[in-house]
Amino acid sequence: MKIFISAFCALCLVAIPALAAPACVTGSYASYQALAGGCTIDNATFSNFSGLSFVNSPGVPPLTASEIEVIPSSTPTTDVLTFVFLNAAGAPTPVTVNQNGQIFSFGLNFQIAVTPGSLTGIQMGSTFSNTAPGSVSASKSVQPLIGGPSVSSTVNDGGVSNAMATYNGLLMPVSGVGPFLVTDTTSLQAQTGSVTEAGFANSFNVGGVGTPTPEIASLAMIGSGLVFLSLIASSTRKRRRAKS
Repeated sequence: MKIFISAFCALCLVAIPALAAPACVTGSYASYQALAGGCTIDNATFSNFSGLSFVNSPGVPPLTASEIEVIPSSTPTTDVLTFVFLNAAGAPTPVTVNQNGQIFSFGLNFQIAVTPGSLTGIQMGSTFSNTAPGSVSASKSVQPLIGGPSVSSTVNDGGVSNAMATYNGLLMPVSGVGPFLVTDTTSLQAQTGSVTEAGFANSFNVGGVGTPTPEIASLAMIGSGLVFLSLIASSTRKRRRAKS
């Protein structure tokens, strides 16, 4: 009986963590697409990473899902997913268009759910340089899956030339009940000069950061285990009384 009880308790302890999504780690976008249940940064879960949708001009090659690296990071109030462009060998390699009319543009989407707490703001950042104004733009938007207003944060060259650096759009407040659908688009267009982009970053302001509460299924398992052990203990006491 003692062996059975010990095995049951061990099973409960093993099963509870298995219900939670794993922590997000640095990897290719392809590896994020392969996450069946998504991954977590603190109390935010990121999931359902889509395919890449390119709208490039002729002669401008797209990137594969293995040529984009995803780097997760966080502060006490902000979770970040940074997307870095790679070459075929896996080394960080900015994309450049430098012929008049050349376009490099693509989009992707994924979902974010914050529990406990809430998603309170979003911000788009892009690491780029340009030698002609009006040639680069990156934006992100979020919208509740159950319906509601869409909120966007956009960063662009501001109509001037820019040295290579990371530029951020406005921090936009978010309201509504998640999970949220996140849509990212980035676009480079050569005009009289060249434009280069190394990647972009999604920042999410979250509330209530801390250790997530156990899932409902986990709580049910714990409760069932406690009831089961209580019944065993009660039965054991009755048998002891009967023998005495």
